[in-house]
Amino acid sequence: MKNKFKKSISTNESQLRKDLKKEFLYFCQTTTIRGVTRVVNARNQTLQTLWIASVILFFGGLFICMFILIKQYLEYNVIHPPQVLRDTPSPFPSLTLCNLRPLSSEANSILNKYNLKSPRQFAIDVNNFAAKAYYYSNDIHSYQQVTSAISMGGYLESLPQIVVPKLGHNLSHTVIHCMVIHAEGSKRVMNECIQVGRWRQFIHAQYLNCYTYDIYEVYRNHVRTIELYVYLDESMNITSCSDCFSSEIKSQLSGAVVTVHNAETYPDINQEGINIQPGSLTEIKVKTIKHTQKTPPYGRCSPNTPTKINLYGSEVYAYSEHACRMSTIQAKINALCGCNAIEFPYINESLPFCLEMSSFVKVGNCDIQRSSTQNTTNQTLPKMHTTLPLNNKKQQTQTPEMPLNYECLSELEAVKNRVLCKSEVTKHYQGDVVLSCTLPCAFFAYETDRSTSTWPTKSWQLSWLSTRAGKKVVNRPDLAGYRMAKQRLDMPGGEKEAEEFLAKSNVLERNLLAIMLIRPNFNVHKVDEKEVLSLTSLLSQSGGLFSIWIGLNMMPVIEVVELIFHLITKCRYFSKQKRLQRTQRKQIKCGTLTPTTNTNNESEVVQDQMIQGIVKQIEIYINEDKTMNNGPIHIPHRKRSPSVPNQMPSRKIFYSP
Repeated sequence: MKNKFKKSISTNESQLRKDLKKEFLYFCQTTTIRGVTRVVNARNQTLQTLWIASVILFFGGLFICMFILIKQYLEYNVIHPPQVLRDTPSPFPSLTLCNLRPLSSEANSILNKYNLKSPRQFAIDVNNFAAKAYYYSNDIHSYQQVTSAISMGGYLESLPQIVVPKLGHNLSHTVIHCMVIHAEGSKRVMNECIQVGRWRQFIHAQYLNCYTYDIYEVYRNHVRTIELYVYLDESMNITSCSDCFSSEIKSQLSGAVVTVHNAETYPDINQEGINIQPGSLTEIKVKTIKHTQKTPPYGRCSPNTPTKINLYGSEVYAYSEHACRMSTIQAKINALCGCNAIEFPYINESLPFCLEMSSFVKVGNCDIQRSSTQNTTNQTLPKMHTTLPLNNKKQQTQTPEMPLNYECLSELEAVKNRVLCKSEVTKHYQGDVVLSCTLPCAFFAYETDRSTSTWPTKSWQLSWLSTRAGKKVVNRPDLAGYRMAKQRLDMPGGEKEAEEFLAKSNVLERNLLAIMLIRPNFNVHKVDEKEVLSLTSLLSQSGGLFSIWIGLNMMPVIEVVELIFHLITKCRYFSKQKRLQRTQRKQIKCGTLTPTTNTNNESEVVQDQMIQGIVKQIEIYINEDKTMNNGPIHIPHRKRSPSVPNQMPSRKIFYSP
């Protein structure tokens, strides 16, 4: 019985292989894939081998080309084709203005009033104290960390916050003239800036008071020009710079810095600022660009990008990726270091500043020269034996023991730890992209082109002081010589004296500048981010490759689906038969197969034999019927058999009509 089942299974497997081979052969004979039918219908084996090699070669070329094409698609490259839209409404940008000299002429009197050091003196004292505490103790790393706080930002963080904005330049004293030219229908209208927009102030770590001018939304699409006159209020006739730092070259400049940015957004002064020299008129021509970005995987934009962002507590700005980046870094510093960094817009006003050294800004505190003679009642550090290098090659000698003020040293230690923590945070944001800050899918940007000329000319300076803008500054103490020159002009023979004064004086050239922000036209340069290879292009190029290499279109896909369907049907039928035979084998082996089953099987065999007999009899009838239909049957006369009396002809004989 076991051998019988094995033989049955082997027969079924052989039949399955024959059926599968038959399906494959039928597919190859009828498919529309070029070359495959030639393989099975080749006239000889040589041609068949040639066709097989050709088909394999063509399929290999197809797969290589498809691999390259799909790899190019998965790179998700994009292009930015430009397009110019003529006379299209677009918002006029905002303008941010900062004075390159952060302290006003009144800053020294304010510092003296509050008994505070100047930025330069603060830097010297911090450096000397850090050198004694760390450098001469061979702790070079700590010295470098502490001295990195010697900057204008570190000085501003150490000052009482009520004093900081008072030290900078006031808006009314800085911007002495501001006009906006906008279109109303076919005519141009000139209004004062305060009528069509607003100013807002923020603290910059380098330039102190900075002012941003935002145009109201109702006028934004119609503005053509903003015209500014700026008075810098630079201190005259001084030999030392109280707010200059040797490590920061930008702290040694004179003039103003202007940033042109998207409307109501937070400006990136450090990266996008335009330096403007005094005694000049600078025209900044703006080109409006509208960017349309793609969503991932092609781009970084998100349709869920917010439209507003809160900075400096409750101040609301329009969302920009730069503002989000700055806010994210500040939030990280707040969370990990427990302090605010002045170079980023602060979020939590209750936290201290990271570089705050309030003891060092007070006059007389943390001064190395005084610390040796000062009667220190506070706790001091243990006595330190330090060594001063005589030169690079000579021996070193020890310095006298000098105590350090504990309060100053504890502040220095706290700053050192915060600087280390802050640097650990910022080093993770060295790139311009912060993953949590998404990019708007559509936004405006502005490219600038500037030109500069000398302004005002010498021959116009006295006349300019008589204008509306000039009258705002003519009574300043540093312009007393100009007032005298104007008086000389009205006196006989005084014109020569006025000329001599103007030739020697340069106060206006050092303090006055003009800025014109101009939109030459209302054209918008549209830049759409588009895929180099989109899904539609991928399918189109794939179809071309399939057609070129193997002449394939969509019809063979249906043929392959049909082939797979038939193969699966055959395999499922074979699997079903195999499971049935395995079940019967287990039943026979376990003795659970009942005689009824055998009886039923025997009766089924008998029924099959009866059906086969009936089928054969029907075939005989059909053949006889065909014979009768061909004509009358001739029945020969047969002799009666002697052994069979009364023999009669068969009743199955039919006569044709």
